[in-house]
Amino acid sequence: MTILNWNSQLELGIDSVDKQHKHLIDLTNQLDEAVAIGAERDTLIKIINDLINYTVYHFQHEEQLMLAAEFNPTLYVIHEAEHREFVAKMLTVQREVETDVNTLSEDLMDYLVNWLCHHILSTDKQMALSLIKGIDAAQIQIDKQEHHEIMQSNLYSALRESENRFKELAENISALIWITNANHVPIFCNHFWFTTFNLQADTLTREQWLNRIHPEDRDNVTQTYIRAAKELSKFKIQYRVLNTNGKITWIYETAVPRVRKNNSFAGLMGCGMDITSQKQAETVLARSNAQLEEEVEKRTQELIKINKTLEFEKNQQLLLNKQLQEAQMHLLQSEKMASIGQLAAGVAHEINNPIGYINSNLSSLKNYIDNLLALIAIYEKAETITDDTGQLKQIRAFKQKIDLEFLKTDVLDLLEESHEGATRVKKIIQDLKDFSRLGGDDDWQWADLHVGLESTLNIVNNEIKYKAKVVKELGCLPEVKCLPHQLNQVFMNLLINAAHAIEDKGIITLRTGTTNDRVWVEISDTGKGIASEHLSKIFDPFFTTKPVGKGTGLGLSVSYSIIQRHQGEIQLSSQVGQGTSFRIILPINGVSNENAPDGGRTN
Repeated sequence: MTILNWNSQLELGIDSVDKQHKHLIDLTNQLDEAVAIGAERDTLIKIINDLINYTVYHFQHEEQLMLAAEFNPTLYVIHEAEHREFVAKMLTVQREVETDVNTLSEDLMDYLVNWLCHHILSTDKQMALSLIKGIDAAQIQIDKQEHHEIMQSNLYSALRESENRFKELAENISALIWITNANHVPIFCNHFWFTTFNLQADTLTREQWLNRIHPEDRDNVTQTYIRAAKELSKFKIQYRVLNTNGKITWIYETAVPRVRKNNSFAGLMGCGMDITSQKQAETVLARSNAQLEEEVEKRTQELIKINKTLEFEKNQQLLLNKQLQEAQMHLLQSEKMASIGQLAAGVAHEINNPIGYINSNLSSLKNYIDNLLALIAIYEKAETITDDTGQLKQIRAFKQKIDLEFLKTDVLDLLEESHEGATRVKKIIQDLKDFSRLGGDDDWQWADLHVGLESTLNIVNNEIKYKAKVVKELGCLPEVKCLPHQLNQVFMNLLINAAHAIEDKGIITLRTGTTNDRVWVEISDTGKGIASEHLSKIFDPFFTTKPVGKGTGLGLSVSYSIIQRHQGEIQLSSQVGQGTSFRIILPINGVSNENAPDGGRTN
């Protein structure tokens, strides 16, 4: 499509000039087409550069012709000024496009068309007549009416060519192509449009067109057209066309407003597609989807019911597994504690006998030593009255040799230490016998927790003494109704774990106290601490962070169960690299018969 067409009315009679004018029109049409199709910036800049360069070449050629023919100097200056003005304008356009391609607009094309027509039909025509006829250009008058008619004729020719191409395209496309005026009356509709609406071109009215739109869609279509006219906005809409035979055709329509130069509404131009097949397919698909959703919902409900059954069975299985695991844990611990208890009782009994007579012998030996020392004292008094100087020297030399004075004090210290050691062994044995005593699980009694702590600490001393210093910050505790031997087992587990958590040397702190009707025992260490990801699993059966073969993972789990049985709680706080603290909280009055686990008595 061209914005200007070359014809004989534009010919001036100078072949070189006419040829150059024709090429300028071609370049203008190229630029118009590039702007219309949205060509790339580089393409637009190239066309503008070609237009500028060729215009400069054309102007130089004309000026050479005028100088050679001694053209009117005054008009030559005017002609030259017009040339410079046009080149300056195009150079400005060139710079603007290089910065922002969107600066090109219809105004530029209007400027080019008007300038070309004025240049050819006014300035250059005056020059051509002067050169061909050999007369002064100042005596030549250009008929402005003829100039206007030629220009309008040329533009009308281009528009008519454009309209013919549009109509040819519109009549041969399977789409609804239409144009309305400002009153929404169709002024152009293609053959496919008339066929779809089942209307005749010679009798077409606005009412006939609206009556073909389905009653349920008619108001929406009308309001959409009115809103587009008011807002000068494009739109997309779907509606149904209802023919006289009752056939329904679905239309998908896109339209844009036609706007005059004064920005007033001139009508709409649109394109519609027959989407009936698509709508029918959508209906079938929707029906199939509904059936599928119904079937899926049915199957989902069945699966939910099955899943609930499976979930219930799974929970039951998990519960049974947990009960079995706990039973196995308690069985293992009971077997272990029973074996340890029997072994400890036997060992304590075997050790107790020799310790008994060692302790008795030490007492007798002390009496003997006391007598011997008394006898030595009598002998020492006799030294002052004896006359046998030789024998006296011999006695004094022997006393000096054996350091009798040191021996008399040291032998008593040795006897005292030996007696203390035997007493300590006897105490350890008694604590071990008490700790390993096989009593019933329901043997609830009032007990002093400090005594249990001391006896347990005495038993596990060998695990602790090489790694940690034990610091006691004990408060005043009342007796607590409990299962003492089970709480001692808890103390032992926590003390051993504290010792194992200390890698080199550290401190284990024992604290006790009361809060309302509850007592608490806290065992803290300065060990390596427990990682945060392990805190939630620390009381799980068989969970351990110790190396394989170094722990069963039952100690804390059993301890947790024992404290639960006492209706107490274990609080844990730990920080990696700084240590761990376990606090055991117990009710002073124990548990009631109704709440006691496994029917425990509170007598």
